[in-house]
This record gives sequence, C-alpha cells and structure tokens, in this order.
Amino acid sequence: MRARKILIWCTVLAIAVFPTMVGWAQDQLVEQANQLAEDEEVDVSRIDEILRGDQQVQQDDFFSYDPAGRRDPFRSLLDGLDAPDEEGVKVRPPGLPGMLIEELRLEGIIETPGGILAFVVGRDNLSYIIRPGTILYNGEVQDILSDRVVFRQQADDPKQMRPYQEVVRVLADD
Repeated sequence: MRARKILIWCTVLAIAVFPTMVGWAQDQLVEQANQLAEDEEVDVSRIDEILRGDQQVQQDDFFSYDPAGRRDPFRSLLDGLDAPDEEGVKVRPPGLPGMLIEELRLEGIIETPGGILAFVVGRDNLSYIIRPGTILYNGEVQDILSDRVVFRQQADDPKQMRPYQEVVRVLADD
C-alpha cells in the first residue's frame, strides 16, 4: 500500500514538473541555435516555427504526423500490396510478359520436331508464338495439346486450396 502511494506521488510530481522541463529544454535549444547562428551562417528561421508547432501539439488534444519524406510508422507495411491491377496505376512490361491470359486469342497450334507450339494474338493485335513454360503477366502456359492450350493462372483468392487455377483456351473452327 505504501509503495502504491509513493508511485502515485512520483507520477503527480512528474506530471507537474514535465511542462517546466520541456519549456527549459526548448529555451536551451533556441539559445544554442542562436549561438550557432552567430558563430556560423546557419539558417535558423524555422526553429521558432517548429517549436511553436511542438507546443501546440502538447497543448491540443490531437496529434498529426508530418512524415517529411519518411514512411509513416503508423501505417501498415502491407498497405497497397493487394491493390487491384488498374491500367493507369501499374505499368506492365511490353510484349507477352505484360499480357493477361484473358487478353490472348488462340489462333493456331502446330507440331514441330522441337515440340508443340501455339500462335496467339495479344491485346496489341500482334501475333506471338507460345510454348509450355511461357511466362505471362498473371500466369504461364502449362500445356499445349492438339486442340487447346492450358494456362496456369495465379489465383487471387486466399480461400482456394491451390494458389492457381487452370484456364483452357480451345482452338475454334472458323
């Protein structure tokens, strides 16, 4: 019980002394800044403004953070990582690595001695040759059969059992 009373009195004393200590420290800072300004040509015009801002923060009931070019420590590091892919926000690489699976149109499939290849037309109306393992913006070519191409698309849904889903594009007879 006695220790509790001592702790309470120490807290009250610290609360009573703290504002005077802060004012004394600010006065010391201003005095040192003025001394530096006299010794050297240092711009100290903003020091008073900064100290007034500190005093206002201590007196007001709210707090605002001025990052001044630094990361805000109160924001999550994960903010913005799962933002939807918008055309104007993210710049995709040129060519096939920048194409979504949905943007490709299957035009033809050919078997060669080196393996089976597929011809696709992208969103830029250019023709591309793809083979198993070709990397796209949101997936890759998993397999090419005689009448279809199987893509492995990265899934954005964390509830799924697999982190990918299979997308099949069938060669249409025109």
